[in-house]
Amino acid sequence: MSTPMDSRYTGVSELPPYRALLVVDMKNYSGNAGRDQTELTKLIPEIMQSAFERAGLAWIWARKSAHNGTGDGYAIVLPPELLPHLLNPYLTALQEELEHRNRYRPHFWNGPIRFRVSVNVGPIADSGENQLGDGSGAERVVLHRLLDSDPVRHLLNGSDPEVTQVAAIISRRVYEDAVLARFADDPASLYVEAGAEVKTYQGQAYLRVPKPSGDLLGAGFLKPARGRETPAGTATPPAPNQPAGGFGVQINGSSGPIYTGSGTQNNTLYHGRER
Repeated sequence: MSTPMDSRYTGVSELPPYRALLVVDMKNYSGNAGRDQTELTKLIPEIMQSAFERAGLAWIWARKSAHNGTGDGYAIVLPPELLPHLLNPYLTALQEELEHRNRYRPHFWNGPIRFRVSVNVGPIADSGENQLGDGSGAERVVLHRLLDSDPVRHLLNGSDPEVTQVAAIISRRVYEDAVLARFADDPASLYVEAGAEVKTYQGQAYLRVPKPSGDLLGAGFLKPARGRETPAGTATPPAPNQPAGGFGVQINGSSGPIYTGSGTQNNTLYHGRER
């Protein structure tokens, strides 16, 4: 049983500092031979750093505090005021850096290097010295849940691997704080709203692809609702009463069909009520 003198005491505690969080994960990392995986693991943060340099943001990489590898990915923690730069111009610079790297990739690699990217912001443990436990917290869990969610995986699965190298998903808080507030200087129309559900996590997120291709151009960023798949190259027709022009999927709610879309439709239904 915990007591007020015990470090596990459940009384009031101070919030850890707010931080911006960025993590990348390499698609099909395990498809490469084991002898090549160590090189790829080391290459991932190098690519991330080079993308910051390409964007003229080398000073941001230098300001990371907590940072660690995940085997097939890498995560960094940054001051929260730097959050907008992680969306614009970093995502585009990362796409360009991967295009360059893939142009000269070894023939024995299992296809081009492609990254899923997740961005979040919130209270995170951070001593500033990259100690064990730094970078941990509930928002770090959300960061990885988003990264593992089906909507962002679909973006790479449904695009040309030689063209689309980056697919990003950002939390709702990042979208509101950096995109809607215009700090990222990115049009909100570049982001598509999607529901993310992984294990016990459920939340709204937003998708961004710097260079879409393949099915993403014809059918949109979101997978068709189950039972509404159409042949390749054929757009899925809108369901009755679905707002035209949006990237929508239908789910069943207690008040009838609910459509979720890009977040730009004024008449889109959200959790059974009009937004």
